[in-house]
Amino acid sequence: MKGKKVFYIAMFFAIIFMLFRCEGRDSREYLEERIGNQISRVYPTKNLEDLFVEFPNGFTIYQSYLLTDKIIKIELDGTEKGKPIEGTIKQIDIKSGAEEKKIAVTYDKGKYSYDNEEEARKLWPKEKFLFQEMTLNTEVLSKFKLKDTYYNGNNGSFEIEYVVKNEQINEFLGLEKKQKVKLGLHGSNANKRYYYTLSVKLDSGFTFRERIEE
Repeated sequence: MKGKKVFYIAMFFAIIFMLFRCEGRDSREYLEERIGNQISRVYPTKNLEDLFVEFPNGFTIYQSYLLTDKIIKIELDGTEKGKPIEGTIKQIDIKSGAEEKKIAVTYDKGKYSYDNEEEARKLWPKEKFLFQEMTLNTEVLSKFKLKDTYYNGNNGSFEIEYVVKNEQINEFLGLEKKQKVKLGLHGSNANKRYYYTLSVKLDSGFTFRERIEE
């Protein structure tokens, strides 16, 4: 009985400790400082090669477009400074999950090349990333209209979401100038390296995502 009593007391204080640690971590101030300080390392980065300044051991860039019936995914790996950055463009059927198209991509000295350029231009006409156009940091985030915050004390994942009317986002995605979108930033304290996702959602169901992973 004595052992059980000690166990329950220990559990009680452990729970209190966890709640105390997580208190305030879902606040706007905490998340904007946590995310803003890190994401400013990438947003903006004009040239992909310059990412090696922040991530000398390499990086992977992900970008995706969730459309009505398909997903377009772009993935590029920067393995070593001075070497081409290579990857793929894929078209995936939403219902079946089947990979319908796959195109090899190479980025070298500011230019892209493809094993099927005509098809690549159809799937990825922008041929760029939002982090090449947009500045994000704690100060910028503090000026956005907050929608919601989230922090999971069990695994350290967090996110913050805004409702914004942003010229850079709207121009990048080909939207009307006054279009409002939901801008989300996602990360986790469990990741020791850089790993943040930016998402843009429209009421129509369209979702854009971009992530740089160290």
